[in-house]
Amino acid sequence: MSDHTVHLKSTPVKPTKPPPINRKEMSAFHLPPDCLIPDTDFCRTWLNVHDVVKKLVLDEELRKLAEAVHKSKETCYKKVETLLNYASRLIYNELGSTSDPIVFVDNHSFIPTNHPNEIRGGAPDVVGIPESVLKKLRADERNRIPWHLIFTAVEEKTAADAKDGPAQCGAYLGYANQARPDMVGMYGLSVSPRGFQIQYSCSSGLVTSEEFKWTAHVGGILAYICTLYLPRPDVAFWDTTVSLATGRDIFGPPLWDIDVGDKVYRNCKVRFVGQPWTRMTWVAEAETDDKEGPTIIKDSYRDVQTRFKEGDIYKILHKEGSAPGFAAIDREYEVKYKDIPITINVNQITRIKTRLVMKTSGLPLNQCKNIVDFFKGMYDILEAHRWMVAERKLLHRDISHANIVVEAKDASKIKTFKGTKAPVFINEVLMGNPQPPMARLLDMDNCARLDALAGKAKTVGDAIDQPLRYRTGTPKFIARSVSVGEVLPEYGPMRMPTLQSDIAEKYNHAYHDDISKLRTFSDTNGSTHGGYPDPDGIALIQMDNGFAADMFEHQPFHDAESVYWCITAFVLLAKPLNSAVDDNNDAFNKMWRCLVEHEVTEDNDTRSVLIQRVKWKQWLHQDLVFIADLMNSLSLQVRPEWALLTPAPDPLHLHEAMQRLILQHVHDWEKNKINVELDTVHSRTFTPIEHKPMAPVDKHPRNCQVITPSTLGKRGSNAVAGLAQSGSKRLRKMGGDGPQGSALDEIKQAWVASQTGPVAPEALRNENEEDDESASE
Repeated sequence: MSDHTVHLKSTPVKPTKPPPINRKEMSAFHLPPDCLIPDTDFCRTWLNVHDVVKKLVLDEELRKLAEAVHKSKETCYKKVETLLNYASRLIYNELGSTSDPIVFVDNHSFIPTNHPNEIRGGAPDVVGIPESVLKKLRADERNRIPWHLIFTAVEEKTAADAKDGPAQCGAYLGYANQARPDMVGMYGLSVSPRGFQIQYSCSSGLVTSEEFKWTAHVGGILAYICTLYLPRPDVAFWDTTVSLATGRDIFGPPLWDIDVGDKVYRNCKVRFVGQPWTRMTWVAEAETDDKEGPTIIKDSYRDVQTRFKEGDIYKILHKEGSAPGFAAIDREYEVKYKDIPITINVNQITRIKTRLVMKTSGLPLNQCKNIVDFFKGMYDILEAHRWMVAERKLLHRDISHANIVVEAKDASKIKTFKGTKAPVFINEVLMGNPQPPMARLLDMDNCARLDALAGKAKTVGDAIDQPLRYRTGTPKFIARSVSVGEVLPEYGPMRMPTLQSDIAEKYNHAYHDDISKLRTFSDTNGSTHGGYPDPDGIALIQMDNGFAADMFEHQPFHDAESVYWCITAFVLLAKPLNSAVDDNNDAFNKMWRCLVEHEVTEDNDTRSVLIQRVKWKQWLHQDLVFIADLMNSLSLQVRPEWALLTPAPDPLHLHEAMQRLILQHVHDWEKNKINVELDTVHSRTFTPIEHKPMAPVDKHPRNCQVITPSTLGKRGSNAVAGLAQSGSKRLRKMGGDGPQGSALDEIKQAWVASQTGPVAPEALRNENEEDDESASE
């Protein structure tokens, strides 16, 4: 049997688990595999053990403060804060740095603000920030530390629960990675009376050091802080092309300045941030005038083993000018520091920071204003995808709500499409003259070139790289067969739908030059989509001998099924504007849970009940039951396994069936003036999945990172420091006055200007060896 595992070191399947509901569950749940296994080579690989560390490791006051932490019976943030601030001042003075000193602040009672995904839960016990930020915090006690000013995070535990510290600290570092596009990676620290562990987190993953003992390894604290001031020259730390916009309240929602080489885009607003420890796609919209039009900047950390680059895919799409139905593109390039691409490697996962400059902006799909326009947009997404498969031999493989926009606008200087065969969208069919699409398809990160794959496969290690056999997509929207990596044991396909004569005439006229003959196809002689059930294939699948997995390959109709799941998610949540109380809440809740609980596994697909029961009148909002017939018909077309028909149907047969159904119903609705305006602010309410009581959520964070105020809630502490106080009382200065100016810029400039010598891990290694010898004695 073929091996169907994903051969890339970093999987293209997006995170599948539902949001956790407590602190421990979240930290263990979201972390990369094996990231908490101690890396005995951490110091040699990730820390800059500068000569200054060797000099300061015997400092008596430092050892005294470390001993105080070691002897603590309970969590005491004051002792940890004092130790770290003392070590930071030692390093700062010895390096003679002109940058802003790093200060450590007890922040365990205050959730950091302004996370780009609007996360509300979890507060690191201690955070490192520039001293100039501390002064501004003192000036106004109403301020709270935002995620985009955090330089490092520290988690403190008692001796009894010390093992949980790295998991929780790692989760905070992941959040901070999302909020700091100007930092390639971030260091963190987990401490307890037993000892401490240092961590490094970036898009490639999370790595954790072994546990160091306070009595013999205090040099590790110095190395950790030294690395914050003076990162290793062989580890990417800053992206100097991204910086906080100036002239704004640094404690408010951040705007960013982005240097794209020939221009600096000012005041860019974050629109989307992907999950940590992945490509971690970061999308920002630049501040431009109406004459220039929109500019969207998309940064991502691309796995070097990815066969198809997004920029190359867009070049193919737009080779005859900007193809309708997709985002217009300026260029893609690798982001560099000192003429070298920003590259990071963790546990054999190597990623390069890549920037895509797009010239199209739009609204998220949930901003669609009425139900007819929504279905028109879904028709147009099917048409655009159909065109990219037929005309460009490209397969998207990740159609989801996040990758579709409506009411799109292009920049003024995009290249006009000059091809002879352009997509024909639904309004052109209905009105008889060319019309723009009602929705656009974006994000070609997982796209595959079908012509490049024909008869070709490259070797990766000892395995064969066959991208069309990977399980790729977003869990809620991924096709069922792709989710399990097997052909489905589903048969009983429906016949190709037919159009009524009045709309059929318009349809045939609009696609008169389509050479596929699929536009005019109709079933005859009892066929379904031109084929008949294959009894031999069905029998082999029933034997459960691996045949179902061997037959699997990502097909165009799998992407059409993803469009179906996009429709399903939208209409389940759709709430008519100014609607009455929804009486179908219980039935809707059950179906919505089936959708959102789905995980990409080889086990049962929880969404199956949606596509098998087909009782849409019970699940929709009572004011939208008129679309139930369309949803029932779409479900019946999507449900069967088309690979079990012989001869095999056209690869675009499901597109055709879905488009015919949508077109017929949209035509009828408009003819009878049936439409419903939608609430684009509030969706239908649903009961969150709860395993224990949880605090209410004011609003849902972006990108499914739903974290309640109780998530990561702090345990009780009888520490000497007590609860952190508000205002200046909770902000403890570590002594000495730092220089004035922009803290972030000064630290960054100091690193850029630094010319360090060879990294010397010997000091810390020797200290560890001494402790080992003492233990042996």
